[in-house]
Amino acid sequence: MPEAPATPDLRPGFLTAGLAVCLAIAVSGATTLLAQGAGDTSVAGLLRAAVQGWLVALGSGLEVEGTAIGLIPLGATMLCVLVVALAARWVVAKPIEEVGPFAATVAGSYGVAAAVLSAVTNTGDVNTSVVRAAFGAFVVGGIGAAVGASLKHDRPEMLWFTDRLDVRAVVRGAWWGTAALLGSAAVLVVVLLVVQLDRAADLWAMLDPGSGGTVVLAITCLLAVPTLVLWATSVLLGPGFVLGTDTSVDLTGSHLGAVPGFPPLAALPAPGEFHGWVFVLGLLPLLAGVVAGFRMVPVPANTSTHDQKDADSERALLDRVILGTASGALAGFIVGLAVSVSGGGIGPGRMADAGPPFITPLLVAVPVMAVGGAAGAVLAHYRGERAPQPTERSPDSSSRRPRLRFWHQSPSADRRDERPDDGA
Repeated sequence: MPEAPATPDLRPGFLTAGLAVCLAIAVSGATTLLAQGAGDTSVAGLLRAAVQGWLVALGSGLEVEGTAIGLIPLGATMLCVLVVALAARWVVAKPIEEVGPFAATVAGSYGVAAAVLSAVTNTGDVNTSVVRAAFGAFVVGGIGAAVGASLKHDRPEMLWFTDRLDVRAVVRGAWWGTAALLGSAAVLVVVLLVVQLDRAADLWAMLDPGSGGTVVLAITCLLAVPTLVLWATSVLLGPGFVLGTDTSVDLTGSHLGAVPGFPPLAALPAPGEFHGWVFVLGLLPLLAGVVAGFRMVPVPANTSTHDQKDADSERALLDRVILGTASGALAGFIVGLAVSVSGGGIGPGRMADAGPPFITPLLVAVPVMAVGGAAGAVLAHYRGERAPQPTERSPDSSSRRPRLRFWHQSPSADRRDERPDDGA
């Protein structure tokens, strides 16, 4: 009788998915209990609300008495990824050879659990989408499991999906470009919140959340910040965003109608046209693309002689521009996709549409950041051409950068290159 094939990733994968589901539902249930109070709901009702809260965090959407609420709470989604990563760190005791099979097992199990629980809890006036819940859980489970398993044993290189150096260079550059643009948008949101802090305090006082509701409202406000950052990114890209009927914000100005009394929305600028200098902020996506191209580390050329390097200089520049363009385009795709999915309905009637347009940010971000990536690659190339080159007298000079604070001083014994005694 043939031996059964070894499946070492199934057991820890199933355990990770089960533990992550239990932890997420427990957190959602505790939040629901704080918001509703211990005596305001039955155990079955509390459990159903906790499961549906977890499913909404995964992007399932919510339908309340025929009204669809499609906004994805991205802050809660990131929290679910963190929970899965923590579960993976606790379950995976031994190093795994490949993170792919383990992450796929967790993602599949997590997705099946979300689909089953969504179908089971769709029995009243409040329902979730089974398909969206399964897809969101699959993505969240896979990302969280891969991150948790790789960081458990301090092996982040396991996250790479390929060994090709050019692809890795493009991904690294795209990471820097994405971080630059989203970081700029985050700074903009923080500045607006600080400026409008009094308005946010007034909105908080008007809500009067009470003792238990204060914790829930504070958590909700924090989880809403990633969504606001993506909406601010859409403003920097140009399309802007809407917040219901007759309410929109872009680089031309702020056109506000009735706005929900949610404290983080105090960051919305005052109604009216912006000053002309605000259009300078529209250059930030292009500059983020420049960062992506500039930080993209090119593949080392297989050149050995000086003449061969001179002959291949133009080819090296062309290759670097191509990779820099790809880095900027990938960063634009990531940012544009995240911004595009950050919108959705948040209520009936005039609040049925909120956030950026679905596809426009993606169509703008990719070409703009690709152009910036090409420019950044050119800058990095000529910066490298001007860098000090190794010589026969000091072969180690290429491994050290000149220190600006010493350029105006004469060389001293503690800063001279140590060279072996030639017997002179």
